[in-house]
Amino acid sequence: MTRYRQVVTRNLIVSQKQPFPQAVFAVPLDPPDISGLRLLEAQAVGPTAHTLYFGKVNLGGDPGQIPDSVLMLKFFNENGSWRFDSSKVLKLLDHPQLIAQMKGSAPMDFLDYPEFTPPGQVPQVPALCEIPENMAGCTLQSFGYETRMRVNGFDYPVMQDHAEKFFVIGGLKNGANDVSLIIKPTDIPAGEERLLQLDFFVLTGKAGKPPVRVFHYDTKEATIVSPLKLPVTITADVLDKGR
Repeated sequence: MTRYRQVVTRNLIVSQKQPFPQAVFAVPLDPPDISGLRLLEAQAVGPTAHTLYFGKVNLGGDPGQIPDSVLMLKFFNENGSWRFDSSKVLKLLDHPQLIAQMKGSAPMDFLDYPEFTPPGQVPQVPALCEIPENMAGCTLQSFGYETRMRVNGFDYPVMQDHAEKFFVIGGLKNGANDVSLIIKPTDIPAGEERLLQLDFFVLTGKAGKPPVRVFHYDTKEATIVSPLKLPVTITADVLDKGR
């Protein structure tokens, strides 16, 4: 496994206050069998590469209900050798025309799309996070904006016209936290609204006790300051008010 993936995996486990490396092996996960899949492409761009397979990617469950999907296996070149980084399953239920192309013999032009092309650049290995003072999560909604978030020195994936939940790497510190958003408004269809919304929650880690919301921000403005610094401060009063 790549050094990048090792550190990302370790940070996610530590941020959930789980023991490392023991938690890596707590949930067995067998890689899908590729022997019955069709190899669509093996491509390298600089120090990044992937292989693409098409077919019924079995991740567990009823074999009769497994849909056709694309399995992407990603690799990085580290010190002159290729190492496995991660896998991704691309579901095709809403794209019957792509399924037809993959099952046929015609040229598959979609393989030239950016999402089917290795990025050509290996991501920087993040720093090792510490055990969090406050285990935390966040929800980021970014519609009509391209948004990059950084929390206490850790970067998160760029979000555009999407909503996602994250564990906060390293959690939230007691006192002030360094939270910033780099925001770029994007074009939106006529009649639709923009929405940039961010919520942070402190997780109690106790059964039956819901997370405590400790911060909320939202805007629909087309003109917005970037980078945007957000005052996420954790105190006993903030935690009490959120309960």
